[in-house]
Amino acid sequence: MSRFNRAGWALTALASLLAIGALTLGPRESGSFSDAGPGAPLQEGEASSAILTPLPALSHVAATAQRIGIRRHPDEAQDWLSLTRDPKGDWQLASLGNWPARQDKVTGLLHQLNEARLRTRKPATDQALQALGLAGQSPVVNVTGSDGEVSLQLGGTPSAARSGADALPGRYVRWLSLPDSPVLELSRDIGLPDWRGGLAASEVLDLSALLHERQGPPALSRVEVRLAPHPQASHTPHTRGLAPDSAAAEALMAALSPLNQNDLRLRVAQADWQPAVTLTLNWSHAARQYRQPPSRDDHLQLTLSIASGSKPWARLTLEGTRWPAALVRRLAAVEIQVNGALRERLIGLGKVIETHTGPHLGVSAGSAEAGGGLEAGRLSPTAIQAALQAASQASEEVASTADDRPAAQGETLGE
Repeated sequence: MSRFNRAGWALTALASLLAIGALTLGPRESGSFSDAGPGAPLQEGEASSAILTPLPALSHVAATAQRIGIRRHPDEAQDWLSLTRDPKGDWQLASLGNWPARQDKVTGLLHQLNEARLRTRKPATDQALQALGLAGQSPVVNVTGSDGEVSLQLGGTPSAARSGADALPGRYVRWLSLPDSPVLELSRDIGLPDWRGGLAASEVLDLSALLHERQGPPALSRVEVRLAPHPQASHTPHTRGLAPDSAAAEALMAALSPLNQNDLRLRVAQADWQPAVTLTLNWSHAARQYRQPPSRDDHLQLTLSIASGSKPWARLTLEGTRWPAALVRRLAAVEIQVNGALRERLIGLGKVIETHTGPHLGVSAGSAEAGGGLEAGRLSPTAIQAALQAASQASEEVASTADDRPAAQGETLGE
């Protein structure tokens, strides 16, 4: 930071300190505190000043933000979620494999910070902090700008009714990066999503679009559905093959075009991962020259493994050099939460294949090692449709929107 920038930031911060201090040291007629004085217990529904005071430091940092860090409570050692700008200026989730962020959500948060004005300063007694939602476990947002940073602990929203120009809901905050960590009521509702995926772009991939971008779509050559072994029957997973040109294969492609996430988290240790069902798709390009051996560039593979649970987590892995490198890297870093209906559809499909195996239906079954017989034949359209309908009726889940997605247990902001 240059000497000029340091001086500018110091003046900006000083202006904010003076604005905050004026509410504490100014005349009682300002309406900043009740007649009992600034140290008195907070009265519910207490009215704030009608004068909104600018906070230059907060506005400047929000307007020049380069990094955002979110912690679930002030004592957390590291950020629960961190966002940075990429070289193009777009926001990404640095703590989740640089997953693209929802630009509207991030810019909306920064806009609220930029527009926030000081309504009143509040007492910082234990009773007041508890009443304002600022007791230990409330989240903290840290915003770093071009030449300064602001750290705010976020509390509850004021309950007092307002009208006119100050009718917008506000937010109680504790400004941790200022001396004495003053407690303030701001004129904007600075809120955060309750789950990591709430700030992430919802689309994981659009398989059909991706394949058409790869210099012409390759031919789907192999489709496998692997079911986890039944605990009372066998310790060996069962793998079933589908004909690449079957209706079931087309339905699976459509289910991944696009595939959306309900939440994100970093991948855990491989030894702890026990999927209930795994889908594997393989594509091969024809050899570019007669008798030329196939190369790594001619093969693509997608593996989607989904765990059990009502809000199941999944791992999506892409292999082959023709996938976008950035997509491969971020998918390898995270687990995605998908709708349970997708998992039940795959399980139902695997079970109906197992039930209807036989030469007359053209479906072969075997282990992954058996190889050759897995890609033969196809299941009858009637059996496919029955399996898909039964699975959908058994565990239909309404697809969550990007603004109201369910939070996964143990991953929420409030915990």
